[in-house]
Amino acid sequence: MKRFPYILLLLCSLLAAACGENPSKGGKDKPDNTSPAAWSLGKPLVQKVEVRSDDRLIETYEYTYDSQGRLLTLLKTDAIQGEKLLDLQYSYPDDTGMKASGKFFPISTNRFVSAVKDPSEKTVRYDGSWSGAWTYVTAYDAGGTATATVSDIDFAAREGQYSAQTRYQESYTVSGGCITRSVLGTETQARSQRKTRTGSSSELTVQYSYSDQEDRQNFAVYLFPCNFPVWVAAGLPGCRKLITGISSARGSVASPATTKLSYSLTAEGLIDTATRTDFNDGQAVLVRTYKFYYL
Repeated sequence: MKRFPYILLLLCSLLAAACGENPSKGGKDKPDNTSPAAWSLGKPLVQKVEVRSDDRLIETYEYTYDSQGRLLTLLKTDAIQGEKLLDLQYSYPDDTGMKASGKFFPISTNRFVSAVKDPSEKTVRYDGSWSGAWTYVTAYDAGGTATATVSDIDFAAREGQYSAQTRYQESYTVSGGCITRSVLGTETQARSQRKTRTGSSSELTVQYSYSDQEDRQNFAVYLFPCNFPVWVAAGLPGCRKLITGISSARGSVASPATTKLSYSLTAEGLIDTATRTDFNDGQAVLVRTYKFYYL
C-alpha cells in the first residue's frame, strides 16, 4: 500500500505528458511543433486579385483552397479579351506531391504539371506533361526563400547527326530573407557526327530592392519570371519584404527597362493595393494596380 502514492503520481505524469501538459509552465499546452502539409500556405489566404490600368480591369486571379490551406483551383483571366489564361485544378496524391491540371495559355488542350516538394532536401521538382517540357528543380533555404532554379536538357537528332546539352540556371542571392539579385543564364554544348564542337552562353542579372514592410501575401510571385502555377502553390519565391524596385543588366550594359512599386496596407498589415510602374529610359510606359481580396 505504501507504493500507491508513487504509482498514482507516475500515472498522473504520464497522463499529463500524453495531453501535452507542461507542469513547469502552470499546465499550459505546449506549442504545436508538428510540420504543416508540404503545400500548405499561410493565412490569411488570398481569394482574388484584380489588376487595373487607367482604372480599366485588365486581368484577374481567383483562388480556392482545401481545409489544409493548399491551393485547389487557380483561374487567371484576361479581362479585356475575356479569355482564360490559366484554368487549373490542383490535386495532392501524397504528402509531398502536387498535380496542376487544366488550361495553360496558349496551349489549346488541357495539360498538367507534376511537382514534388522535398522538405528534407528543400527542393521542388516539377515538369509538364507535354512533349519537350523541361524539368526544373527549385531549391530554397531554411526560411523558405528560393536560392536557385536549374534545368538540364539533353537533345539528340533522330539519326544521330548531332547532340546538345543545355543547362538553364537561375542563381539567387538572398539577404535578410529576400532575393536581392538573380543571375539567369543558359549554357549549351553541342557536338556533331564529325566530332566538331561548339558552345554558347548568355546571362542576365536582375537586381531587387525592398521596403521594410512584410510581404505576407507572397506578392513577389507576381513579379518573378517563374513557373507561376507551381510557385504560387509552393509559396515561392518566399521573400520576406515587399519589393520596391527592379532593374537588370547584361554584363555591364544596363537595361533601359526598370520597375518601381508602392503599396497600401490594411490595418492588419496585409496588402490592400500594390501599384507597379514600368519605365523605359526613365519614362513611365505602363502603370498597373493590384487589388487584393481575402477569404
